[in-house]
Amino acid sequence: MVTLIRFLAAAIAFSAGSVALTLPRNNATLSQRNLDGVFCGIDLLAPGLPVADEALLASHTQALGDRQIQVIWHAIHKDNTVQGGYLPKEQIDKTIAVLNQHYRGTGFSFVLAGGGYVPNPGWFENADSDGNENGENDVAKQMKRALHKGTAQHLNIYSTGLKHSGLFGYATFPWWYVRDPQLDGVVFKWSTVSGGIEPGFGTGKILVHEVGHWLGLLHTFQGGCNEAMGDYVTDTPAEASPARGCPTVRDTCPGAGSDPIHNHMDYTDDGCRNEFTSGQVYRMKAVDSQYRLR
Repeated sequence: MVTLIRFLAAAIAFSAGSVALTLPRNNATLSQRNLDGVFCGIDLLAPGLPVADEALLASHTQALGDRQIQVIWHAIHKDNTVQGGYLPKEQIDKTIAVLNQHYRGTGFSFVLAGGGYVPNPGWFENADSDGNENGENDVAKQMKRALHKGTAQHLNIYSTGLKHSGLFGYATFPWWYVRDPQLDGVVFKWSTVSGGIEPGFGTGKILVHEVGHWLGLLHTFQGGCNEAMGDYVTDTPAEASPARGCPTVRDTCPGAGSDPIHNHMDYTDDGCRNEFTSGQVYRMKAVDSQYRLR
């Protein structure tokens, strides 16, 4: 039986510097390790809405208010070490704080409302995206069906190993919820939390990116230079391909504006991504109202 230790039951004390965090030398940053690869599983899927639904969102006139999102965090671990996925409560709290910092001004805020530590080596090692139309493998689906809590309005987060795909995370879109509610949520690599051990990506911003998908955002490079097939946000300039590292300037499409390399929905390093546009905020709120609040 899976034992859940509630985050909210008691604070867990950790002494500073008590755990030495190291990585193999070959575990480089994304831009060094996998120039042509992906760090987000959404690229492996067909995320788009039908054209009629996109038109409905574009004409959305309902008042879009603020919303506090209750987070259910499932910390999957194979042993009781940080390297094995057992995240200190302090790191979980700091990662929620990173979400709130970077969603400030969007109308969304986040509060840890439940979840727990889940000791399951099989899930930690094997739950993953599978790159096909199903989005994730059977182990990931089994994990979610066993742990998922709440409704479309609750954000279920699964921090785990993602050992096979090499991804940093993947998420479900709001319009997928009706297909299988228990699969709704965000799966991301445990080492990318705030203060995590993933070089270049250990600040918690991978979760910011994946929650953007959970709220309805596409990548800024969706559709390449074809703006009609892009991210459906008018104030994010078209981008031919994902940006890597943190380039000084980049302009890959003939249309107006340089590439949005500082946008949370691009692929640049954590230190480079720091913004959502007004159009993205509108889209998140419209999608949330249409698909998660009903």
